[in-house]
Amino acid sequence: MGKKILLLTAGKTGGHRSASTAVKAALLAKDPTLEVIDYDSNRLFLGYGGEGGEQGYVTMTTRLRFFWKVFFEFTSFFRPVSNFFLSAAIKHRFLALLNEEKPDLVVSLHPCFVDSAIQLVRKTWNVPFYVVLLDPMKHSRLWRSKKADLTFLPTIEAKNSFIKAGFAEEKLILSGFPVSLRQGGQSNDHNPRLRKRLLFVNPSQRGFRHTLKLIETAYPFDVDIDIVTGSDTRLRLYMEKHLPPREGVNVLGYVNDMGKRLLEADILLTKAGPNVMFEAIAAKTPIVFTGHLPGQEETNALYAVSRGYAYEAEKPGELRKTLVRLIVDDPAELERMTQREADCPDVNGAQNIAMEIVSRLGKEGAS
Repeated sequence: MGKKILLLTAGKTGGHRSASTAVKAALLAKDPTLEVIDYDSNRLFLGYGGEGGEQGYVTMTTRLRFFWKVFFEFTSFFRPVSNFFLSAAIKHRFLALLNEEKPDLVVSLHPCFVDSAIQLVRKTWNVPFYVVLLDPMKHSRLWRSKKADLTFLPTIEAKNSFIKAGFAEEKLILSGFPVSLRQGGQSNDHNPRLRKRLLFVNPSQRGFRHTLKLIETAYPFDVDIDIVTGSDTRLRLYMEKHLPPREGVNVLGYVNDMGKRLLEADILLTKAGPNVMFEAIAAKTPIVFTGHLPGQEETNALYAVSRGYAYEAEKPGELRKTLVRLIVDDPAELERMTQREADCPDVNGAQNIAMEIVSRLGKEGAS
């Protein structure tokens, strides 16, 4: 039997889970003899039932935006204190998990399970511990641990920030972001058509009414509109009730074919979350950022806008002007954005991470 790898992620859906799924698929494609455990680390906390975790996160980040911002900055700034309490909270269940699975390598894809988990691994089950950072620009300091044997970074900006913080460069790998869309060799070519398709994916963090106004901004244009609300069931019900009737508008909840929808869309309109951003870039789908999460997503738009992959338009008036430019005045800009996205070097993270891990595991096995 091959080596066993424990991936520490969080949730049943969402960005962390999508990234860990991509890494797992790439690892097994590289070495089918591996045993890869994709573990929902929220289960390490007392009282977590495995249900409703995403809904609770949605509530925190949409209806309690100020609290989330304070929470993010506090836990990041007071990193040692945060990790002390996190480590104490997960200790007994995590040690039981390590003793049960006996992994040859632990890889964390969530900031709450980096230094807090390394402390426990080093004391009881001393195996290599890697970190996969999932924020391209600004990130919580909880992602940082000099005790990690290796840290994979999605962008040059992220790598430079770690070097500036005093991390040894030999322990940093500029891997790119682990994107699931590149698994399976899907085509990234968009079919040209006169009537464009807009894909709204949780476009705003400023409440239901603001989201409604953003979507209504697209109504006057000759476009089809798909609206994905994800795990936010309240948002889906609100949209179904309040959106004016219009041909070509579809309100969807959580979908299992996001990759296919990105490939079919001409423009993605979404908040600046790293996972959907990099998935869109891999699909060569132009992006318009219409919101962001306070804290770690505050500078994500800068990454894509500065490289010509995206525009930023968080207010309905700004969005109207952007859509006029992209759909009416200069539709060729969409093709230029697509071409720039095709040259993005940061969307092969899953394959690069898997290649590095398999190579290092092989060297350890040979020694």
